[in-house]
Amino acid sequence: MPALQSLKKQLRGIRSTRKLTKAMKTVATVKFSQLNAVYGQYAAYGNECLKIYGQHSAALLGEVRAADPAAPAAVVVMAANKGLCGGFNAELLSFASEELGKLGEHRLFVCGKQAILYFREKEISIEETYVFPDVPEYAQSCQLLDELIKRRREGNISRVYVIYPHYANMMVQTPTISELFPEPEEDRESMTLFVPEQETVVRKAAKTIFRAMLHRLVLETATGAQAATLMTMRSAYDTATDYCEQLEGQINRKRQSAVTSDVLETSGERSED
Repeated sequence: MPALQSLKKQLRGIRSTRKLTKAMKTVATVKFSQLNAVYGQYAAYGNECLKIYGQHSAALLGEVRAADPAAPAAVVVMAANKGLCGGFNAELLSFASEELGKLGEHRLFVCGKQAILYFREKEISIEETYVFPDVPEYAQSCQLLDELIKRRREGNISRVYVIYPHYANMMVQTPTISELFPEPEEDRESMTLFVPEQETVVRKAAKTIFRAMLHRLVLETATGAQAATLMTMRSAYDTATDYCEQLEGQINRKRQSAVTSDVLETSGERSED
């Protein structure tokens, strides 16, 4: 029965796929849980740094002021290192391409293997590349931030934009563009008491605050990538399971049909005798 053998072969292949997707789903679950915990803890600190920036943005920006305001903008694009995460990378990079077209002259800084491959295939000039591990380390974010500040002070770049996937929940990661050193909308009077004087505190705190703001986005990107991978593997496993059940049902029906045919044949032969 070639049809039955073909179904059995398909079933073996789908079972192998289901086994692989189950293993990948387990790994993604562990990594997501780890990253989600790290991101959740760090987000609170990052939010406090944003509040401080909102209150003292003018003073903090003075420590990282661009030497040439007319210099090209810097654009940092953050994506995942790996595929197998549904439309996560495709949506982000498509959004990035649209935004880059709106910005005019710019310097491109790319984070993540998928983004690096994408821009190199399109032969788009890249200033710097960064590859963060699955759980990004603070020191690596600091390297990127320090490079951006250095180039601002040298007059190589002016404004800095970050394109990243905003993490809303496991199901939703929205491509977003955000300015890293936004100019204050208006001067705000602050009742903050500085010890020692404000200049000393601002000088020592500026890099720490900007590093925290950037690292928060790096962690958000990594968390979104793992969430997308987990959901993709979960969907693939469920699909493989459903297909296995369908094939098993077809195989059982064919076997039953074959047995029934054999019984009828045997009964007919005995009736003739």
